[in-house]
Amino acid sequence: MHIDAIPAWINNLDPPSPSTFSNKHGFADIDICDTLNGAKRRLSGDSMESPSKRKRTEDRQRAQHDPEKTPQAPVSNNTNDIFDHPPPSFNVAGSTVDSTDATSIFTKVLDSRPHLPFRQASQQRNQRSPSPSKQYRKRSDLHRLNHPIRFSMESDLRKALPSDAHDLYDALQEVQWGSEILPHALKDRPNVEIPNARRAMWQPADETLGENAVKSLVEKHSRFEDIVRRTKQSTEWGRSEAAWNSHIHYPILHMLAETPSVMPEDITSARIVPRFRPCFITVDDDVESATSTSSHNTSATSNTSVSRAHTTKSVHKMVDFALALEPDEQLAAIIKQYTNPLADGTVNQTAYGPLKNRPAPVFIETKTSAGNLETSGVQLGVWVAAWHESLRSIMRRGGAVERIITVPLIQVSAGSWTIMFAVDGGNEVQILYAEQAIIGNSGSLTGMYQLQTAFKAIADWMEGPFKTWITQVLTRALAQP
Repeated sequence: MHIDAIPAWINNLDPPSPSTFSNKHGFADIDICDTLNGAKRRLSGDSMESPSKRKRTEDRQRAQHDPEKTPQAPVSNNTNDIFDHPPPSFNVAGSTVDSTDATSIFTKVLDSRPHLPFRQASQQRNQRSPSPSKQYRKRSDLHRLNHPIRFSMESDLRKALPSDAHDLYDALQEVQWGSEILPHALKDRPNVEIPNARRAMWQPADETLGENAVKSLVEKHSRFEDIVRRTKQSTEWGRSEAAWNSHIHYPILHMLAETPSVMPEDITSARIVPRFRPCFITVDDDVESATSTSSHNTSATSNTSVSRAHTTKSVHKMVDFALALEPDEQLAAIIKQYTNPLADGTVNQTAYGPLKNRPAPVFIETKTSAGNLETSGVQLGVWVAAWHESLRSIMRRGGAVERIITVPLIQVSAGSWTIMFAVDGGNEVQILYAEQAIIGNSGSLTGMYQLQTAFKAIADWMEGPFKTWITQVLTRALAQP
């Protein structure tokens, strides 16, 4: 017996008092008991249908099998929805009504119920827009942010950068050339080989180095060799992004970027605080369709044209690593005073624990191949846009919004580390980069020594210019009542 025929069968045996039937799919309620009672009254009189009714039924059947009608593929429904299939025939033992007639009556009752418009619902599901986080995958998509982000490759990157980034740029430019990146103490050391080392790569001799310092350099060189081996292995074996991060990228950051004042953090689970998430102004097709239908049904005298409705959607992207500044006692007290009254209690764009009370201006996104750099750029763009918004909120509390300091961003692809700069352009964020702005590569020993020198320059910038700037911004914010 079909499940929807049970109420009709019960009413046929012992009719209950009329009640309203509510179906689980949320359609408008109908009084199925009244319908069944009417059917039984027709049975008690004349169970035969009138010729006109039979004719309408036959007409409908002929229309369903019209040979002139354009053939359509049948719509499959894997869920076997009860609205799309009539109930099977059944026999009711002891019933005074012939089983064939009863089946016909119950079929009519079920046919009278609202049916799910399967094809239309399926189309609506297919037409639903993906979430903003999945919808925006290209750098050009970030132009549609309420505070746009624009990527620009510069032939003269130093000239395009503001003056606050020149010192860091100059230091990293020396790294790209490989100038003085190799410790002189390793030059003639037994069992230490550095392929492709050029004369300009060696640092000047340091006569003050003791034996323990030289031993430490040799041990670090051995760790570099292990990283190079792991990089080549990961490329050959096709390790995942997460495996690259755990086997190669985080060990590099821990070994090269960590200082008493700078700490690398894995932030793959850090999420942007909702109030800092960038917003896209998008076209809502559902609103457009509903508005157009409403306009069509209203008075024809209206001369108001219906335009596409615009809605605001926030977008969220995560990145892999950040370099956080470990504040001294003075800065730590300022940060605590600022964050205590806040609901999310953070000095950054995320409420992730390790970053709540430590400013983090350097963000790193990793990928396993160069083909994913477009996606990597979008992730970094969204993340730095949220960071800018968090800083603007601090500045607004201080009574004035000033230009945000230029910060470095890092993309990593298959062991190659590339530098970019996020610049506050007023009404937009500009991410500037050069065609060959590589600051190191974990696939070679010279590339590892480049990375070591690059992270020293970045750590010096964080401990110097950035620390001074963020302290001033927070101090001004706290000076306002």
